Formats: sequence, structure tokens, C-alpha cells
Amino acid sequence: MKPHSRIFHTEHIQVQANQRESVGGITTEFPYVMHDSDFDRVSIPWHWHEEVEFGYIREGELEIVTIDRRYQFSAGQGYFMNSNVLSSMHKSAGAGKTRLQTHIFYPVFLGGHFQSIFETKYINPVIHNKNIEIIELKGENSAQKQILGKLKAAARLQEQTDTEFQTRNLFSEIWLLLLNEIRSRPVQQVNLRNQDRIQTMLAFIHQNFAEKITLDEIAASAAVSSRECLRCFRNTIRKSPAEYLTEYRLDMAKKLLVETEMSITEIGLQCGFSSNAYFGKIFREKCGEAPSKYREQNASHLDKPHTSG
Repeated sequence: MKPHSRIFHTEHIQVQANQRESVGGITTEFPYVMHDSDFDRVSIPWHWHEEVEFGYIREGELEIVTIDRRYQFSAGQGYFMNSNVLSSMHKSAGAGKTRLQTHIFYPVFLGGHFQSIFETKYINPVIHNKNIEIIELKGENSAQKQILGKLKAAARLQEQTDTEFQTRNLFSEIWLLLLNEIRSRPVQQVNLRNQDRIQTMLAFIHQNFAEKITLDEIAASAAVSSRECLRCFRNTIRKSPAEYLTEYRLDMAKKLLVETEMSITEIGLQCGFSSNAYFGKIFREKCGEAPSKYREQNASHLDKPHTSG
């Protein structure tokens, strides 16, 4: 039997037609994947996805930023992230080598068919509660310790073949422990209006970054004024729309530099830079080296999923 669980060694952010992020490795046949990310080589920019996510910090220190909070995690700790939560991730300032294992799956992985008792009684109360953003799992009680232990066991399962049933059973146990953990915590209110607006504007940027887009167009995508657009960006992701657009274009350019044989000129134009000279200038300013140097140093680090066995 061909194993379906695969370990991906980086996480690339791609946008689907429905404006949600697409997670590599998820299939209809088996809607679960484990990602293993080395934060010395990758950071996860602002993104969201429909799947839920459990993370376990194998090494180092990790910071997760949402529109309302910053979360700090150390090796041996973990988290649960709800569906469609806007976040970014990077290793903490001054941290050494940082490695994160994430288990990402669609709710149907545990809920089964539409409107099953598993979905309506156990899954929906969590994923439909927008005030449940991130649940920190730092080993502070028995339930958290059990979840962390089971996340490590789930990672070991992905190194074996034919472990689909075991993986699903293990996350069913984790989910029941998570429900108890959620019930024991006070609910923190999330600014849902700001989150909806910023997600709409980020989705517009993701879909149109290759074109020349203006502040007015970004604002119009969320039916707000330019002034409100600026305020929303500053109050949520702590940068201007122009800064975010440039960073996103550079992220896409880095991906193309490493994963394709397109010329540097083609990459710059495809990522929305008006000329090769301007692309090179901005890339050196923001990344500390020329695009050609970045390609040379990172071309051997292609993201290649592998199967065990």
C-alpha cells in the first residue's frame, strides 16, 4: 500500500481561486500532512488556511503573530491554531536553530461525513468560534502534557508506512484533550472586523501582486477608504500596504529563484517589479544580497517532499 502521509520540509504560501491559502501535501484522499520547517532557512509570512493546525517546536524559539497578539514558544512546547486564523511565524530574536513540526488537516479528517455527530458535536464548536485563535500548549497541566506527547508520537508515525488509521486515531485523542483545555480557559475576544478587512485586502494583493496596484485599489477591495486601509494595516500586521506588497513580491521572487530556471529579469517582471535594475536594487536592500547570489546559495535547498519506507 502506498503511504499517503508525507513530510514536507518547508511551507510555501500559495493562493487558491477562493482566496484561501493552499497547504502543500493535503489531498482529498488523505486530508492531512505534516510539515517540518527549519526557520534558519524559512519564515512563514502573513497567511491563513482553512485547515486546522497543531505545532510542536522541536528546537529553538518561535514567535507567532496574529492581528491581536504575539505568542512565544520554546523547544518542547506547542500550539493549536484554528481554521482561517491570520498569522505569521518567525524564529524569536536571538534564538538559535529553530525547527517546527506542524500537523495540518481539514476538519473532515476527524469529522467524517457532512453533519455527522463528530462534526456537529466535537468539531464545529471549535472551528466556528472565531474567538478561538491560538491555544498555547506549554505543558502547564496534564492535558497539555498529553497533547505534546501525542504530537511527538504523530511525527514518529509519519516516518513509517501504512499509518493513516493510527494518525487519525491519535488526533481524535488529541482533539478530545483540546476540547477539555478550551473549556478550562476564559474566552478572549478577537477583533473580527479588522481581521475580515485585512484578510480581504491581503487576498487582493496576493491575487494581483504581479500587476501595478495602488493604495486606492487595495482599499476598494475591502470597501474602505484609503485612510482606513492604512490604519487597518498598521493596527494589524504593523506595516503599510506598500511595505507588505514589496515583501510579498520578494517572497514570491525568492520562490521562483529557487524552484525554477526562469531568468532573473523574467522573475522580476513576473513579480511586479518594473525593471530588472529596480528588482535587483530592492532585492539587495531587503535581502542583503543580489538575486543571483540568493539563487546560487539556495538552489540546492529545493522543497522535496518524501515518503517513508
